[in-house]
Amino acid sequence: MSLEFDYYSLGDLVKIKYGKNQKKVQDDTNGQYPIFGTGGLMGYSIEYLYDKPSVLIGRKGSIEKVRYIEEPFWTVDTLFYTEVNDKIVIPKFLYYVLFLIDLSRYNEGTSIPSLRTETLNSLDLPIPNLDYQNRVLSILSKIDKKIEINEKINKNLEEQLSLLFNDWFVNCTPFKNEELIKSEWGVVPESWKDIEFGELIEITSGNRPDEKSEDKTSEFNIPLFGASKIMGYTKEYSYNEDILIIGRVGTHGVVQRVNYPCFPSDNTFVIKSDYYGFVYQLLKRIDYDSLNTGSTQPLITQKSLKTVNAVLPDEKILSKFEMISKTIFDKIQLNNDEISKLTKLRDTLLPKLMSGEIDVSKINCDLE
Repeated sequence: MSLEFDYYSLGDLVKIKYGKNQKKVQDDTNGQYPIFGTGGLMGYSIEYLYDKPSVLIGRKGSIEKVRYIEEPFWTVDTLFYTEVNDKIVIPKFLYYVLFLIDLSRYNEGTSIPSLRTETLNSLDLPIPNLDYQNRVLSILSKIDKKIEINEKINKNLEEQLSLLFNDWFVNCTPFKNEELIKSEWGVVPESWKDIEFGELIEITSGNRPDEKSEDKTSEFNIPLFGASKIMGYTKEYSYNEDILIIGRVGTHGVVQRVNYPCFPSDNTFVIKSDYYGFVYQLLKRIDYDSLNTGSTQPLITQKSLKTVNAVLPDEKILSKFEMISKTIFDKIQLNNDEISKLTKLRDTLLPKLMSGEIDVSKINCDLE
């Protein structure tokens, strides 16, 4: 297929705008508009900075990432946002164009990766006509929509399980007719026991891999987990079972649930338990700030985590919660597997569609 492009500098296609720091960060119940930083969603605001479709570009820090957003939003000053000339390029199409570019090649920072507007404005980009852009988006948007639906389903499932935990083990709603007593945990049925968290878990520290790669390859294909996310890839795994990973140094409060071959790094704790679903919920509710013993950076110890107050309900209710948790976790995993396949499909199609290597009229992308 022969496809003609016109070449534009990015400065011809957009006006690059600086984000602004937002002092009144809210949670999702009090704020309406998402606040984005280079690391992703930071909170919500009661006001927005821009309300039209835009491509967000990292200015400092994670400059290699771009994000597309259609709804009103706020960005902090480590991000650029763009006002797109949609008479030449559809905003989401421009996002895909920039997605294919390794913006880290244009780093002009020293200690912190940085991009300048002058450099971005001079980028030379191939842009096809609007009709072709729309046809490409008709395919890619279906894939993105299905990914988004699966992510929303998973979020809803997580919220349902969290609500169930609160109802059973915090509010004790099913046990109101039983004899309730005060405990370190709160008001609970008399048969429940006050314990230390260490009685529920087996905890070890992660390790530093001999070799690692920032990118996934055929050789380096085992996820290397940091305190809050995958931070690279290794050749070998250290765990291949149901584990929970939390930050030991640096970021605290993110609980990563993993059930496949992985390598937790040395800034993490690895937690195993017979009460996997129950412990997962407890970990999400711990006040990690109160456990911090670090001076220059946040740090928690195994001992401080083990001595956190917890509660041990009776075995019958615990087993029931574990069964429900496993059912929900399995559904989430199925959705995550589909997300991975769809992401791979999109990323494979993307450069071929953008270059005209694949005829868009011959692709059937029915994901309903």
